[in-house]
Amino acid sequence: MTRHIKLAAAGMAAAIIAICLSGCGGPTKEQKQAAEQYRAEAEAYIGKEDYAKAQESMRKALEQLPEDEALLAASEEIDKKAEEIKKYHAIMETARTAIEADDAAGLDALQESEEGKALLEKAKDTGSYIYFPEGGDSGTGIGFYTFDGCECDQWYYGDYVEGKREGNGIWYYASSHTEDGSLYKEVYDGQWKEDVPQGKGHQLIALGDTIDTDQDFKVKKGLFYGKYKIKDTLEDGTEVSGTYKLKKGKYVTISDEELEANNFVVPEEPHLAIAFLYNEAGEIKSCTMVYAKDATKGVKHFY
Repeated sequence: MTRHIKLAAAGMAAAIIAICLSGCGGPTKEQKQAAEQYRAEAEAYIGKEDYAKAQESMRKALEQLPEDEALLAASEEIDKKAEEIKKYHAIMETARTAIEADDAAGLDALQESEEGKALLEKAKDTGSYIYFPEGGDSGTGIGFYTFDGCECDQWYYGDYVEGKREGNGIWYYASSHTEDGSLYKEVYDGQWKEDVPQGKGHQLIALGDTIDTDQDFKVKKGLFYGKYKIKDTLEDGTEVSGTYKLKKGKYVTISDEELEANNFVVPEEPHLAIAFLYNEAGEIKSCTMVYAKDATKGVKHFY
């Protein structure tokens, strides 16, 4: 009996050794190949800035090689980046809420916050930061755009096609960096094509409680076209109305000689055009001088 027990024990020991030789000595070729495949998947997702899926792929890679130092380090970096991106996405969601509510003050406060400044630094790398709640690069998205040499950061909320603004969308600019601290806002809500305003849209420009522009426009490549009505009040209080014309975003001009012939004083400052106001009889009642800085009418930064 004792001999049989010893033989059985010896058989079990031999079996354990056999198992260790096949599994305890390190990862198999198949495990290494699977880990490499999942690591490659993670890198591909990182390229698309889809860190949630990258984390999942790295988790699967580590299941194959749980003690691999390179995979552990890469996984840690992905986790850090995922947390960073999560913060940016939270900022974009806050911006979306403000734009939907037409909350210019809220949007300005977001821009001035530490989170907003961090987003600005992130966007400077490529000139923009675009977030798609449903993922991908097409559909409804929120974009933050910045420009070199200009403190005029802008937002867009609307349709995208392969990362370009196309369809219907709201372009929004808000800033409290004005002379008297009043809140300035400029909003274009309309059609877009190939990343610029194109088609029909409405623009609103306001400084504090004073509205400068609030009307529909026809837009081609970001520039306003067509004839538009205008209202004004003369110095004596007379209410006048009329029309002006825009072509390629610029007021239709007349020469200085024509100005003088119509008893208008030619200004000494650099000037490019006159927008006339007419009464019902077609007589000129007033005019607005258009200076160099105001020469082009269009959606900001698209002319």
